[in-house]
Amino acid sequence: MAHWLRVILDGVFPLHCEACERLLPHGHGIGLCAPCRAAMKPPPEPLCRTCGVPLGRDPCAGCLRHPPAFSAARAAALYLPAAGGLNPLAAAVQGLKYRRRRALADALGALLAERYPFADDALLVPVPLHRARLRERGFNQALLLARALGRRRGLPVAARLLVRVRATEAQARLAASGRWHNLQGAFAVRAPGVPRGRAVVLVDDVLTTGATADACAVALREAGAGRVDVFTVGRAP
Repeated sequence: MAHWLRVILDGVFPLHCEACERLLPHGHGIGLCAPCRAAMKPPPEPLCRTCGVPLGRDPCAGCLRHPPAFSAARAAALYLPAAGGLNPLAAAVQGLKYRRRRALADALGALLAERYPFADDALLVPVPLHRARLRERGFNQALLLARALGRRRGLPVAARLLVRVRATEAQARLAASGRWHNLQGAFAVRAPGVPRGRAVVLVDDVLTTGATADACAVALREAGAGRVDVFTVGRAP
């Protein structure tokens, strides 16, 4: 019944791919067309064993310069903004984050679930937004992604465990060196007993320099987390 209702609604209100605007087949559902989904390939190996950036050496120069507090970071696909336009993964992430296309979280969460590489008993923790940014955007995209991943893989989500206690300048506006300093002391664990001894997986939309993930991992490790890994939809090369 749900399928046929979706087919009828698609006939009245045709749906388009959120990444490329291609018309979707009737009954396809909200999300991504098959060509865009197929273009979202995993980052090519070899990868830095810690931060997951594609490279020819291990560890990478970034991890040598700033050894992160997390154990490993992996991404479902590469995030590639280009002069000729965004790749489908980047277009989808920006659609979720900046155009408030919240239904994309489910499609991207399915990609995360398909390529999930960490422990089957891990606690999923979304990277939080500061309350001012949350009011402005209306939702935390990392929480939507964590919930979509958790539903598909049967993993618990600690939605409010990690909090951002200090507003910071937007990371995208800063040079790589400034991103690490910008986030020092920006995160805290609300209930320190929850992550103690647990394998924790931080969930976010994109990993660039790893500064945000590192600051979150510092707070979680100080609260006793046994291991902190990072899983994002996209990885900037």
